[in-house]
Amino acid sequence: MRKFTILLLTILPLSLLAQTKTALFLGNSYTYSNGGIPDMVSEIASSLEDTLIFDDNLMGGATLEDHTENATSLSKIASQPWDFVVLQEQSQMPSFPQSQVETIVYPFAAILCDSIFANDSCSLPLFFMTWGRENGDADNCPYYEPLCTYEGMQLELRKSYLRMAEDNQAAAAPVGMVWKAVREDFPDIDLYSSDESHPSLAGTFLASNVFYTAMFHESPVGGYIPDGISAADALHMQEYAANIVFDSLDVWMIDTTHVRAFFMPDIPIGKSLTAYFFNDSDNGDWFEWDFGDGSDILFQPEYVDHTEHVFPAEGEYTVCLTAWKDCESDTYCETVNTDFFNSDMQYETKTEIAVLGETIHFPNEMLGERVWIYDSRGRLLDTRKIRSSSFNLSVYSGLLFIKHSCGTTKVILD
Repeated sequence: MRKFTILLLTILPLSLLAQTKTALFLGNSYTYSNGGIPDMVSEIASSLEDTLIFDDNLMGGATLEDHTENATSLSKIASQPWDFVVLQEQSQMPSFPQSQVETIVYPFAAILCDSIFANDSCSLPLFFMTWGRENGDADNCPYYEPLCTYEGMQLELRKSYLRMAEDNQAAAAPVGMVWKAVREDFPDIDLYSSDESHPSLAGTFLASNVFYTAMFHESPVGGYIPDGISAADALHMQEYAANIVFDSLDVWMIDTTHVRAFFMPDIPIGKSLTAYFFNDSDNGDWFEWDFGDGSDILFQPEYVDHTEHVFPAEGEYTVCLTAWKDCESDTYCETVNTDFFNSDMQYETKTEIAVLGETIHFPNEMLGERVWIYDSRGRLLDTRKIRSSSFNLSVYSGLLFIKHSCGTTKVILD
């Protein structure tokens, strides 16, 4: 029977796993209140080791039609290939009867999306689903009954923003629906300013967490909290943002086929420099392997279960797999040492990391670092900072891979 080593591979520095996204925000005072959603999303991203590079054009009371005619908005759309262009309509108009919305909203959403795609076909228009007014729209209540209450107005906004996203191959950031859930379950968190329309600081914070989750596909829990918001209130808003976005990705049309690259090595013990790499990526259509040894990039136009490679000599090589689907790609890298091929060593580690039962123990010098928890298919289950010398893994089951600054620890749970 052929024997195999199980190696603790060296992961690249954590900073290389961080994400960088670009976004242009086009909107009005709902977006720029309290220092602005773009700045706050950037703060949240930075606190979680990600980066948001952004620009904006925000004009009080502006409609989507205004942005279609605004030279600054159009020039900023064309200024670079954006990952996201956020589109926010005037706060009342999408809640009007559909016969009106068909005329005063939808055509201009389409014009802006056409401009976005003309600049870069891989940009994603992201519609800012806003919230209903605290006690409904009193001015328009006599003309359309759903606007007489907050609940009725919120449902109309939801309907229109989802229609805009669906009609334009776009996505919706469901701020209004997270707002509704937090408002119902935590009435002591005041999301409105005194005018019962614009957001309070808490409202801007909630919206920013929704945008971070929608853009980075990561939970905002553990991220930036502005002064003036309690840790308890912030946690509620962070958790609701993550839960509502992730629970209904198909509804919001957010990243239903997210590409994630991942591979597992299978390396025979002995004198051979041959290695086998099993492709456990999700949703990739074509793939590129870089074995880090100066050999040509291996292009695979379709999924191949495993790939064989012969290294030229003993030494360290950083192996990277890039998975692609349409405009999206993801790269996963591990540094392997071919010296292990000629060894009976089962594991190598740079520090004492122990697994006892359902608990993993870290040395004190790793406190404050971030770890990533993957399942056996390479799908990210969770990411968190090491805040104590150990944490319990009982909420998971099966084979796990815990990635940290010293490598990857395999854990098998019942």
